[in-house]
Amino acid sequence: MSDISVLSNQYERLVDTSEKINNSVIALKKRSILEDKNTNAKYPRLSVTVDEVSNAKNILLSFLMNINKIVQGETQESEYIPSLILEDYKNRLASNQYLEEDVNEIVTKLNNNEQIETRHMTVLDEILSILDIERSNLFRKLRTARG
Repeated sequence: MSDISVLSNQYERLVDTSEKINNSVIALKKRSILEDKNTNAKYPRLSVTVDEVSNAKNILLSFLMNINKIVQGETQESEYIPSLILEDYKNRLASNQYLEEDVNEIVTKLNNNEQIETRHMTVLDEILSILDIERSNLFRKLRTARG
């Protein structure tokens, strides 16, 4: 397989992961917002189904448990993160010394069907931001390889 094909496949995989995780976080944010009666009155068309929230939780649980394995060095592979960027992604995640603790809290809350707090949403946003940085870097490599 050529370098461009490998980069392209890895990029597509990262795009898919990014989209799944972003949509899952959005579903949980919607649920959180909709619990406020003022929001419901202000945005009556805003909705999220029980299935959307359940699916979002399942995706996030799997992703976050994989993140913990990556940070702890228990795995060199990831079903979510392409191998080309795995080490760089791990290093970026490791720069947050409280990440493992925060991720464990989020996993516990999701497993117990508890509400995710604002500080947990911030952690999820940080993880997604790092994912987006890696996505941009991989896109740049792909564009450069194509000439």
